[in-house]
Amino acid sequence: MFIVNELHGTFKDVGIVVSICAGLEIPIMLGLGALGKKVSNHTLIIYGCMILVIYYIILSVATQSWQLIPAQLLQAAFVAIVMGNGLSYFTERLPNSPGLATTIYYNGSTLGRLVGSLAGGLIAQLLGFRYVFWVCLLLAVLSFILLWRTKPLGKSSKVTSEVRA
Repeated sequence: MFIVNELHGTFKDVGIVVSICAGLEIPIMLGLGALGKKVSNHTLIIYGCMILVIYYIILSVATQSWQLIPAQLLQAAFVAIVMGNGLSYFTERLPNSPGLATTIYYNGSTLGRLVGSLAGGLIAQLLGFRYVFWVCLLLAVLSFILLWRTKPLGKSSKVTSEVRA
């Protein structure tokens, strides 16, 4: 709706934008799987937030639908990081409670989609689509700050949790 109603793009533009992101997610996920041995999940999630901040800046200032096409690489990278490493991140944070970690991740995802869709629709209806992206940008920045302040789990934390088990 943003592309057609505010950027005055075509439905073909919508198809291109959506398909680029969907087509890139799996190859990026596979690449990140290989990278996962060298880079921690915490670091990848922080990079994901940085990518998301840049993505929402682009969406917030875009004036033409073609500007969203290269931005879809960023969206695909973010989705690949979160979908590919999100659950692993939570299970690392709660090594003695894998069921709790899984529950938090999936219920948080479901709740986030529900609240996000309702809030996004409300904001779009009252203020316009561009304000939805500004709110998303604010939430991405806050997420980045929270993750940045969260202490990454080092090797000593993993060893300690394994010794306790």
